[in-house]
Amino acid sequence: MMSESGSSVTVSAQSVWSALISIIDQPQATLANLLAFPRRQWLLPLLLSLIVLAISVTLTAPYSSELVRAAAERQWQSLGLTPAQVEDARAQAEAFTSPMAVAIQGVLAGGVGVLILWVLAATLLHFAALIAGAESTFAGVFTVFAWSSLPITLRSIIQTIYILVSQTFPVYPGLAALQVSGDTVQDSTNPLIALLRYADPFWLWHVVLLVIGLAVAAKFTKMKAAMLVLFYAVISIGISVGFTLLGRVMQSGG
Repeated sequence: MMSESGSSVTVSAQSVWSALISIIDQPQATLANLLAFPRRQWLLPLLLSLIVLAISVTLTAPYSSELVRAAAERQWQSLGLTPAQVEDARAQAEAFTSPMAVAIQGVLAGGVGVLILWVLAATLLHFAALIAGAESTFAGVFTVFAWSSLPITLRSIIQTIYILVSQTFPVYPGLAALQVSGDTVQDSTNPLIALLRYADPFWLWHVVLLVIGLAVAAKFTKMKAAMLVLFYAVISIGISVGFTLLGRVMQSGG
């Protein structure tokens, strides 16, 4: 396979299991192989992402449950409820704030969120590539996005292990940890934390793989692919910071 930049990549049939290793040290050749022999190549990274998500949410559910209950307690206090009313509200909320309930809700919401995010991101990149003159297909771009998301899955594994060992929750990725105040409600509406969480080696690895994979899938130079991925990155960061600012406004209004 020949790119616009003139570099050639030899493609050959490759097991998706071996691709999990070779994508680390031979990302361009690995992604070229995956795209040259399409057999639902996106399925393995998607399943790994969902499985890791389910395990992580379940194992950290006791910590998440405590945060949900604490947030509910603060809300009840801000409403000026009497002790009897707070007790009634606490009993009614138990079914939704228990570790098991939080785990089920987290797995379902997280799983749907991953699917929506991947489809939207791949759609954005696919149409941007078409506008730029690509010869790619949506399936190819989706496959690239799926495999480029493996660093995010790896980060989830590491974070989950760290939470269980240190009993620290939540864990903020990248430079966002430098801005954490300890107040989870305040931190959740801090736009600087939302921005700095992207200054993370795993997310940057994801971006690098996207550039390499998109260059192969769209038959672009890496520079051209990098411009499209930069567009995707700006949109992603902007949405994250925007929702955080919206949460701050809503909290202030409440």
